[in-house]
Amino acid sequence: MSMKIVKVINNNTVCVLDKKGKEQIMSGRGIGFGKKCGDAVDDSRIEKIYMVTDSALRKRLIECLTEIPYEYIKLTDDMVTYISSRISVPLNSSLIVTLSDHIAFAIERKKQGVEFANPLMDSIHDCFPEELALGRYCLHEIRQKLGVELNRDEAGFIAMHIINARMETTMAQVPDITRMINECLEITDTYYAGKIDKTSVAYDRYLVHLKFLAKRLFHSQELPNVLSRDEDMLSLIKIKFKKHYKCAKCLQDYILKNYAKTLAEDELLTLAIHLKKISG
Repeated sequence: MSMKIVKVINNNTVCVLDKKGKEQIMSGRGIGFGKKCGDAVDDSRIEKIYMVTDSALRKRLIECLTEIPYEYIKLTDDMVTYISSRISVPLNSSLIVTLSDHIAFAIERKKQGVEFANPLMDSIHDCFPEELALGRYCLHEIRQKLGVELNRDEAGFIAMHIINARMETTMAQVPDITRMINECLEITDTYYAGKIDKTSVAYDRYLVHLKFLAKRLFHSQELPNVLSRDEDMLSLIKIKFKKHYKCAKCLQDYILKNYAKTLAEDELLTLAIHLKKISG
């Protein structure tokens, strides 16, 4: 038996109650056309079911579905599905909302002849190449499906939304996180006089570690004190990895000065281990 409509948002979107009394949002071309509260959903028109439990996110999603052209929403949903398939960690469910809103705004700006440069493009390229590649994929899909050629820098802005959804930060934090990671890489490169192999697996792991370090710092989380509780391990790393521990301290000083965030001893020791591996 089809579910009953409790609210018609527009011709392409309706709210229904499932058998458990939970509210769901359904979209599909023409699914709400000529319908009213209490009518059954035409199952053949259902293209997407949004299971959103957070009330604030549900409200934002309904606003997007109301204000943004359906073809933009449909394309964004397809792109989010693709992005999710290419990233190994779950993405924040708000991505469909933030990305569809950004794309609609970018297309509107394009029509008005207004385009923005992304000052973080180089940093995103170096620190988040996977997300930038996905941003470029989205530009290609927008061009192919909607016939709109967006500025190449929009790939960076889209990447920032993906970074935000992946790390579960706020969009306001993404620029700082990107800059912090990029500066840490530059400090590392300078410290080792440009003699580290940036194509190595160890370097990739170091970059991943910096990303998780940034996420912990901006979420006010810390590694559990495991290494630093072992006095023998602590002494061993400080002596045998003295040069690399010193580099970790340089990173600590930079982060404290520029972001007012401190690194615990375990963070320093873990960084020293990674630095030893990338420096050969």
